[in-house]
Parts: sequence; C-alpha cells; structure tokens
Amino acid sequence: MSLIKCAGFDYLTPLAPASALASLGFTNATMLPGQGRAGGGAAKLGQINLPARLGTFYCGFALNNPSGVTIDFNDSTEGTNFSLAFSTAGAITCTPVSGAAVSSAPMAVIPGAVWQYIEVYGVITATGGAVTVRVNETVVLSMISANTSYRGSTGVDQLSFDYNVVVDDFYICDNSGASLNNFLGNTRVPAQFPNGTGASTQWTPTGSASFNWQLASNPYMDDSSYVSCATPGDIDLYTLSPVANSPLILAVQSIVVARQDDSGQRQIKSVIQSGSAQADGAVVNTSGSYAGHSDIFISDPNTGSSWTYGAVNALQVGAELVT
Repeated sequence: MSLIKCAGFDYLTPLAPASALASLGFTNATMLPGQGRAGGGAAKLGQINLPARLGTFYCGFALNNPSGVTIDFNDSTEGTNFSLAFSTAGAITCTPVSGAAVSSAPMAVIPGAVWQYIEVYGVITATGGAVTVRVNETVVLSMISANTSYRGSTGVDQLSFDYNVVVDDFYICDNSGASLNNFLGNTRVPAQFPNGTGASTQWTPTGSASFNWQLASNPYMDDSSYVSCATPGDIDLYTLSPVANSPLILAVQSIVVARQDDSGQRQIKSVIQSGSAQADGAVVNTSGSYAGHSDIFISDPNTGSSWTYGAVNALQVGAELVT
C-alpha cells in the first residue's frame, strides 16, 4: 500500500456527529474550523485509529505549540509501545517499553506558539526496535536496538494525543510499495469540496438545494440533506474545487459518508474519474448509522503514473451503490 491514512481536517466541522468521526478513525475529537496552519481546519484529538497494525511506519503531523505534550504510539490491544514527550524547555524525549529513554537537545522552536511539523519513523520489536524523530525535516532524535514492543505487540494501530494540543496535516505510511515509503516531508492535506455536477448523476436528491453535489456536501452528515440510491450500479459524480498554488501531489484520498435504511445489507464504494478512466475504492458494508469510508489512490487511473496538479483539478469524485 504505502500511504495508508492522511487527514487535514478541512472537510470536518463541529457539526459532524461523533459516530461519523469515530468511523473515520478520530475518537474524542473536536474539529476547529479555520484554526489550521493554512487557514483550514485542525483538530483536538483523543486518538487517531489506523486501519491496520503497523510493525514499521513513517508518520507526520503538524502540532501547534507542542510544549508539555505527550504522544503515545499504541497497540490498542496491548498498550503503549513507545511515547514522545515534548518538554517546556524544548527537548523531545522518546521512552520505549524498557531500557533508557533518549532525548533530543532543547530546541527553541518547540516552546513557541507556532506550528511545527513532526515526523516519526518507528520499528516495533522487542530487541531491534527503532525510533527516529524529525522536526521540520531535520533529524533531532534517534533510538536503536530498543524494546518497542509492549507485551509482544507486533505494531502500532493508534496514536494517542494530549487533548490540549492542536493537530493538523497527518499522514502515515507502512514502509511498503514502490513509493511513499519514507518520510514525506512537511506535508499538507487540503480538502477539495464538491462544486459541480460530474459525468454521472444517477442518485436521487433530498433536501432544499438544487443539485446533487450541494446535497452531498452536508456538513451535518445527517438526513437533512443527502442523495440516495436503490439501484445497484448507479453512480453519482461531482467536480471539485481547485487545488491552490500548483503543489506536488503525492496521492488523492476520497471520503464517502453513508448509511442505509433498508433491512437488507447494502454495500457502496467510492468512485473517482480522471479523464475517461475510473477507479474504485474498496467495497464496504453500510449500517443504519452514518459512517465514513476513505480510499487512497496513489496513481492517476488515466495515466497509471503519479498525479499532476492539472489532473487533480479535473478530477471527479463520488459513489456507486454496489448491492
């Protein structure tokens, strides 16, 4: 896979129900519109829950004033494999399951009430565990030959944050695949919202807005505004707001929030269309409560190569009812 999860919190608001946030992997979360480091959203989080348990990983996230904060890298079943503590003096200390902790030199940037981009490389094992920490793309701490496996844990599937820290622009990679298998550097995860009708409009609108794409953008994630479908194979697609400033595009993530009101099991999948080519996300079961489902597309299905700025700005995203 390589990149397995990313979040910039721009598309989520305090109106989103806790159940939908939890289904997207964010528990005890408070969304903070307009408080992100580029003017978008940010979040206070209890945990970020990952879709898989990772024995080796690279991750990154922006923190606003991390002074005094502790972040735990957990196995949700076994416990904390290692933790990072940010001191008020500006040092970062990594504490493994057993053995000596390792600290960085104090850094003037850490106590400041400004954004810092933190990246972490971790290897979870009892005897050869390793942790490397970068701040703004500079290595500040390295731990090797450590015990980073609590009670025989095989990996990390949860990051636990002090609730008083504000988080933005998170990513995590699983060290596999031909690309995105290392530190990604200071990364932004902006959200591009539906802004127009795409190539297929086959779902039924419900609500006061005029177009399907407007109804599908409901920030409440509830029954006040939505599109629905009862015919397997039907697809709704939407054009998206443009990406600003011509950045290097590493990947595209689609997010669909859905529920079912049938007694029988329904399934959906996300669909993206680039040029004349479509690509599908994973088929997922729906339930009676709204739940979010995300898929990551590393390459452009129209070319088989990396995404370009132009291709992303021409992209259409939506959903298909499978059964």
